[in-house]
Amino acid sequence: MLLILNLTICAQLLHVASAADAGSDANALTMNFHMHTLVFSNSASIFVYNGADTNPPAYSTPVTAPVTCSSSSTEFQQFLSQSYEASFGESDVWFGGVSWITQPLDEDLTIRGNASMTVWMSASDANVAESGYAFGISESDSTGNIVGDPVHEYYYGTGTVLASTPSPYRLTFNVDRTFTKGNIIVFFVGVWSTTKAWQYQVYFDSPTANSHAELPVASVPVPEFSQLGLLISVSFAVLSSYMLIRRRNSSSSSQG
Repeated sequence: MLLILNLTICAQLLHVASAADAGSDANALTMNFHMHTLVFSNSASIFVYNGADTNPPAYSTPVTAPVTCSSSSTEFQQFLSQSYEASFGESDVWFGGVSWITQPLDEDLTIRGNASMTVWMSASDANVAESGYAFGISESDSTGNIVGDPVHEYYYGTGTVLASTPSPYRLTFNVDRTFTKGNIIVFFVGVWSTTKAWQYQVYFDSPTANSHAELPVASVPVPEFSQLGLLISVSFAVLSSYMLIRRRNSSSSSQG
């Protein structure tokens, strides 16, 4: 009888330990990118949208953002008051990008592990010497100031790196960070080229072209998105500074 009691207690302890281990594992959280409102645009090269949340895509056909790579590295350098070098060596490069922002967090949110972003894009013009793209996340406070360093991954190559028809592109990057209660998570995609005014399209907020992020979270999900008019124009500018400090090495990164 004592043996049975001991075995029962051991089994209960193992069950509690197993449940605790399971609770400590990161949960997969999918954040879909939406077009609730356009909160900022800079000519045709930078767009910031409300928002990113766990709601399903809202439209039967994708929202299309036509983006022009017309912002120069010099303009970003002046904006950030920094010195950096382009990934394309001495070549001039031109940028354009799209960001999606969350609602301010209800409480701290820890993301730990391999996060990924999938973004649908296309470019009809193949006449470009070199091009590339970067996906990542950054953190902003309620006044639009970037907090800490962005986390991102990038890919580049000769010619156009985008297909002529809408296609999904995916990059994975490691995140180990706690985003602070009240702050905003910014998801960004940036494309650069050696041809000024090179154009591409980003597609999102539709089941047929669902651009989204998959996050390994170790705490509660972010709140659902409300109609919030925050002008966070610096999110993509910070991304650009990080893309620019990369020198091109002998071998291109592999597409994720």
